[in-house]
Amino acid sequence: MKLDTSLFFPILIFGAALVAGCASSSSPPLNFGDKSTGNLRYQAESRRAAGDLDQALIYVDKLIELHSSEAREIQASLSDFPPIKDAYSYRTLNGVGVAYVIKAEILIKKGDKAGAQEAYNTLSRDFSYAQYQDAESNWYKAGEVAMRRLEELKADPG
Repeated sequence: MKLDTSLFFPILIFGAALVAGCASSSSPPLNFGDKSTGNLRYQAESRRAAGDLDQALIYVDKLIELHSSEAREIQASLSDFPPIKDAYSYRTLNGVGVAYVIKAEILIKKGDKAGAQEAYNTLSRDFSYAQYQDAESNWYKAGEVAMRRLEELKADPG
């Protein structure tokens, strides 16, 4: 009995493609949506919570890229922290500030202490009046968080 091998290569190629597809990353495709600070922060936080630190970094870097210029202008117009009740009016500054916090935290998890220090330094130098709210509705002054975290990183020899 002779074995029909005419379908061997198409089946082999299909099987290899199937295995490669199943082994690929299960990360959802990037979606920058309306590119607002709120949308990009949401995407970054969602990806970070899912453990996809690389995609979370892409989102915070996009937020920083698109909104840093305007945030710097807002920062330059301030001489003190705006009242929390007006936080929405400063959403660009606040969004960029929290993006640097998220970026630094991700870089620490990835073992990039120098990169985290750079992110915190940029935040404390350029966006020190940024404020943000966590999931428990606590408000933080991003520049103060950055300074505290820089001290913690300096104290940690690891």
